Amino acid sequence: MTETPPPPNYPPNSAWTEPEIHVHFAPEPAEESRWDFSWIQPWTNTWTATLAFVPASLWASVIHDVHEVQSLGGAWFMAGAGLAIAVARFVQKRSWPRRTLVWIAVLGAFLSLPVFSTLVDVMTGGAR
Repeated sequence: MTETPPPPNYPPNSAWTEPEIHVHFAPEPAEESRWDFSWIQPWTNTWTATLAFVPASLWASVIHDVHEVQSLGGAWFMAGAGLAIAVARFVQKRSWPRRTLVWIAVLGAFLSLPVFSTLVDVMTGGAR
């Protein structure tokens, strides 16, 4: 009962022809890298940092005024808030004006605040 019936015996001049089977294999997609460094864009960062230097000096003067009038903590808060807002806007949409805002915030903080001595104080636990 498990035998299969023989194939039908078609006459040689019938309309039936032997089917042609085409097998197409799609190429496997390239393995994605775990690390996405496409956001770095060195040349874009270079010219946006250059473009941001003059506004960054203005932002640095504002932070310096806060440091002189209020305190160093207030200046750090102001610089950190500006950087946080700029980075949040940059993450929403990566464009060169928003990248320039990030550079303005970073350069303004580095131009006006004692970044390196503060890092040493935080890392060593020392205070002056």
